[in-house]
Amino acid sequence: MPAVALAAIVSSADITQAIQNSPNASAWLKQNAQAVANLAINVESGGNTSAFNGSCCYGVLQMNRTNIAKYAGVTPEQYRQLPLQAQIDAWSQLTADAMRSGVVRQLIGLGTFDGRAVDGNLVLACVQLGIGNCQRMINSGSCRGFADSNGTSICDMADRMANGRPTNPGNTNPPGNGSGSTGGNGGTGLSGNSCPRDVTGACMEVSAAMQQGFLQGSGIQMPSLKQMLLAGSGAFFFLVTASAFSGLYGRYTSGRVATGELVHYLVKGTTTLLIGLLALSML
Repeated sequence: MPAVALAAIVSSADITQAIQNSPNASAWLKQNAQAVANLAINVESGGNTSAFNGSCCYGVLQMNRTNIAKYAGVTPEQYRQLPLQAQIDAWSQLTADAMRSGVVRQLIGLGTFDGRAVDGNLVLACVQLGIGNCQRMINSGSCRGFADSNGTSICDMADRMANGRPTNPGNTNPPGNGSGSTGGNGGTGLSGNSCPRDVTGACMEVSAAMQQGFLQGSGIQMPSLKQMLLAGSGAFFFLVTASAFSGLYGRYTSGRVATGELVHYLVKGTTTLLIGLLALSML
């Protein structure tokens, strides 16, 4: 277990150096170490390594109970007393795992989003407020596509990180026995204990969880599969109708169907085909 140290108020420089020294920090995190410091100082804890937000989350970067157990291997109270480097090592491993998400890679790949640069602050805010919520924002094409229960969007958090408007790091008194939960890696937002969660421990919408699970299991995105099924159904419907028309025309040329009947069945068949294709397009 990492060495225990007294709680401390650390600086931005301390945090950036701890990121650079962490064996768990990815190259991206090391390149964006200042954004990590911004997150800790201006949003999560004010640099207080023993911070507790009163409900779920602990330490300089406000990890929740589940992630503390998984990535630090200690209790929340023990975690609050760990030195900065040990807290950063645990958070870096958690965040490196989260950064492998296709949602995060998609956001980084955009370069700009809703008229603003996709910088380290925005990417970390995406991870911290929950990858499922970040996907909602990306899908909407707008920073207002997601906001937490306080009305804070991912872009709002990124702005707070960059502009240095600290938030209350929360009560630093020891917690009670409640289970606690979190909207992302840290303490911004609330979620239930029974919700599906992404790799950060954040609640996901059921639809997003289903899509992610389907992609992991099949290697195919649900929207892509839907398009393939619709195209296949449309082609099958068209072929069946065309076959019926061909048979009808054969009977007409052999004199077994009158012209009036041919026209009647052609109109009826065409109408049925169009209604079927319209119904498929609305699925």
